[in-house]
Amino acid sequence: MSNPQKAPTDDLSQVPALARSPFESVICCQEQLYLGGWEVHALLSDLSEKILSIDDNPAAVLEAVAILRVLREEHDPSIVDRLFDVIDEYLNNPLDIWTTDAGITVILEILDIIVAFKRPNDIGPLLRMMSWDIFQIPSHILLLVRRYGWRELWDAIVGVFDLRDEYDQFIRAQHALTGRMLEDARPGDPIAPESIRMELAALRVTASAATKPVLYVEGKTDRIILETAYRKLFPDKDATFLIRECDVSPNSLGGTGGAGTLARLIGSTRPDSAHSALALFDRDKEGRDAYKHLPSYFMDRPEPNYQPGRIAQGGRAAALLLPIPPGREKYAELLNLPIEFLFEDAALERKTASGSGLEFRYPQLETRVKRHGSPVVQVTTSTLPETREIVAGKMTFAEEIVPTLPVEFFGAFQSLFWHVQDMLVVELGSSKSAD
Repeated sequence: MSNPQKAPTDDLSQVPALARSPFESVICCQEQLYLGGWEVHALLSDLSEKILSIDDNPAAVLEAVAILRVLREEHDPSIVDRLFDVIDEYLNNPLDIWTTDAGITVILEILDIIVAFKRPNDIGPLLRMMSWDIFQIPSHILLLVRRYGWRELWDAIVGVFDLRDEYDQFIRAQHALTGRMLEDARPGDPIAPESIRMELAALRVTASAATKPVLYVEGKTDRIILETAYRKLFPDKDATFLIRECDVSPNSLGGTGGAGTLARLIGSTRPDSAHSALALFDRDKEGRDAYKHLPSYFMDRPEPNYQPGRIAQGGRAAALLLPIPPGREKYAELLNLPIEFLFEDAALERKTASGSGLEFRYPQLETRVKRHGSPVVQVTTSTLPETREIVAGKMTFAEEIVPTLPVEFFGAFQSLFWHVQDMLVVELGSSKSAD
């Protein structure tokens, strides 16, 4: 005798979970949520279980999102603490949940809840998430900063991260748009259609900039000085190349750059790179040695007296020593010509209102005279300006003093930019790889 068939039911909650399709499972979850009667702590516990299975169960991610949509309607700030716990719980999971497409979908929903509360104590954890190597995370946080007008979080972000220069091009566009919108945005305002058009325009601009030639320098202060010099000399002309330092440390003091790092960076530029790259080395011992010992596929230009520099085979990378301006020949001869010494002494000696500026150290000179078989040694401190070494104050000089200098102080930089343009356009811009 056959078993009688079970009558179909429209109540999915009565269907065993294993017998449900992914679609039915999601509908069931949503029905239970929106019918109410769930406690917040139970929702959070269930959310944690759903997240653990989002890689194996296609319905789990939608169920997790459904739970988060309900939690978004709650007004209990303690939810935020538990959501951060959920994030941290799976941060070092072997499955790398937050790097998967499903995980990113869930964590963006979580961020929508967290940022809406605008709690000062949450700024620290959000800053740590900004440093994750997942494009969607910092991009979405910036969008939420605009949506909720959270100026304190914005100030903290720009105080820690150099979004304009060191992030993905699309995040740089988000950075520019957020700064502009916060000038007169009201908290809670929706993003208007005209703002979306602004964002698309900004993305197009930064996308086109991604293929611009790049001038790489050794450190942060070098980049700051060169950017200021270009604005002073060419106030109405956009640069045809980007300026980037090879120092990738997150703090403003730098410390991971230098001639060796710059040499490794330019030496690793591929012949099929989307942009051409030029490395500018200081004319000191470290810079000269790094320039001299570039890989063998870097060849001297054919007329070194007129056109200094070295070009990599393939035509997408080049290197240049800092050109010697008139009056600084002795500095170059002593291998003591960093970018600061392109300025005249009157600029190098300037101080801020608080008395800060460049600090120098002069080397000790030793004189030996042989007399009656025994040498006489005399040690004195050098007074030659060409021998002095900068020991402190570079960041203050670059950020606070250089911008106050009149354009007449930047004469040596005009010649430098001519050399840079000559290398990037004449040599690298004419290569077949650039087409």
